[in-house]
Amino acid sequence: MASQKIPQTYTPLVSLAADAEDGAITYGAAVGLSLNTAAKITPDLEDLTGHAGTPGNPADPAIPGKQALYIAAKSDKPAKAAALRTVTSNVRGYCATAIDVLRPHLGRSWNSAWQTAGFVNGSLGIPDDPLPLLDQLRAYFTAHPAHENAPLGVTAAACETWKTTLGDARKAANDSLSNLGAAKTARDAAQETLYQRMSGLLAELGQLLGDDDPRWYNFGFDRPADGEQPGLVTDIVLTAGGPGMVFADWDDARRADRYRARKQIVGTDAEPVEVANAVTESEYTFTGLPSGATVKISIVPVNKAGDGPESDPVQIVVP
Repeated sequence: MASQKIPQTYTPLVSLAADAEDGAITYGAAVGLSLNTAAKITPDLEDLTGHAGTPGNPADPAIPGKQALYIAAKSDKPAKAAALRTVTSNVRGYCATAIDVLRPHLGRSWNSAWQTAGFVNGSLGIPDDPLPLLDQLRAYFTAHPAHENAPLGVTAAACETWKTTLGDARKAANDSLSNLGAAKTARDAAQETLYQRMSGLLAELGQLLGDDDPRWYNFGFDRPADGEQPGLVTDIVLTAGGPGMVFADWDDARRADRYRARKQIVGTDAEPVEVANAVTESEYTFTGLPSGATVKISIVPVNKAGDGPESDPVQIVVP
């Protein structure tokens, strides 16, 4: 019997929910859905993924989903952190200029006179966080306006401006961290709600559909009657390439992890011959085929449980 686990990660969960929404719209009434209808699946899905809205219709605006808001917050955090580093570096550069402006008044190296300008630790080193130093420099230049250097921009007013700029950058960085936490919490909650909706739908369908009812597939689920092996490969399309070359493309088989690609040259091969056994995409290019011959192509889906059924062969004349 096939397992019917609900995926917990974003991409496969959203893929399942999209199929389930389509199935509920098309078959919900026919199968008798009442608890997990399309009207309930759609808002849960859109809360996570967003709503496109109707262009030009203010009554139906586009709404970003919780996932998009979370991704935006993840992108904003490093941007705000980088901006804070840049502003902090600029403020430290300003403080270094202020030190040079004050040396003629307070001494070439640190002494007790420098304490009045905020250098109280026996050094003219600029701290990693220069915000408190800006306060001290502003107070010093307010008390000693003759020591300001307007051409270099070293004034009490400039200290206050830099303090505001640095404070704004710090707040933006802190807000981005808080916003990221809130966005992740909201995204996780919306994803859990959708997971529970899919779990409820699976349980409800289990009471409404037979184990071998093909409409399970319309809701994105395997049928309980299905084995663990992958399903049949369908819709193989063959396209002629260069001389001796044929390109094959097919729909993904349910539960397939990889594929075996087989060829049979009509009039030469008594049985299909395997040419590749680890094809991970639903496409493969056959090369080295005899030009002018008719070749039959078939595909076998594979997963950990074993091989699925070999597809019906599709043929083409080799270019």
